[in-house]
Amino acid sequence: MTFFGLQYEKSADTSTAWMTSLADLLALLLAFFVLLFSMSEIKVDRWQTLTETFGNKMSDVTDLVTKTGEAEKNMSMINEPKAIDLSYLEHVLNGKKQQSELLANVDIFRAEDRLVISLAGWEFFKPGTEKESGEVAEVIGMIGNALRHISNRIEVYGHTDPDPITSATAKYPNNWALSLARALSVANELENSGYIYPIRVYGMADSRFNELIYVDDKDRKYALARRVDIVVREAEGRGK
Repeated sequence: MTFFGLQYEKSADTSTAWMTSLADLLALLLAFFVLLFSMSEIKVDRWQTLTETFGNKMSDVTDLVTKTGEAEKNMSMINEPKAIDLSYLEHVLNGKKQQSELLANVDIFRAEDRLVISLAGWEFFKPGTEKESGEVAEVIGMIGNALRHISNRIEVYGHTDPDPITSATAKYPNNWALSLARALSVANELENSGYIYPIRVYGMADSRFNELIYVDDKDRKYALARRVDIVVREAEGRGK
């Protein structure tokens, strides 16, 4: 082939040498970015801001999910129970509380590294007995139905009012034995609901009665003292 008196020969095969150079360039770029990443440091303050912002956005979603009852369905879809974030569990339980009047007198609140579900009120435990009154067994069953999907460590604390047990025919010799029996009663209901991991049970008697100092009405104070607290620990605390 001749152009302007110059003769060129058309190559039969198009050269692909440029692809080798491009591959080398991409490999060098990849190595460069890996080197930059390995030398980088995480800015803790920026990371904290990012996680808090993301958490706030997620809370709006979980509010909607718990109100529609989808949160518990999501938990039940997990084949193997896993330790769950307490904030998410709190949303789930509050969602159940909004859907059922039976849970109206159940207090659910966070305290440092734990979530407390307190069965305290007029109808839960009568003086001198460990038996749940009214529909409390059904209430514990509803709570246990949510807890059975998780493997967080659960502790149950039984409490009594400060009045000593004086009757010779009483079933329990003192408030320590009575509070432990109350805790065992609730723990058994949780196990019947499907929670399969060991539950730690404690009898506190009236040792926490002073925490109710701000309750003026004596009858209400004594009713709140006769309670059982279900404590769910943080995920990393289960093995401790």
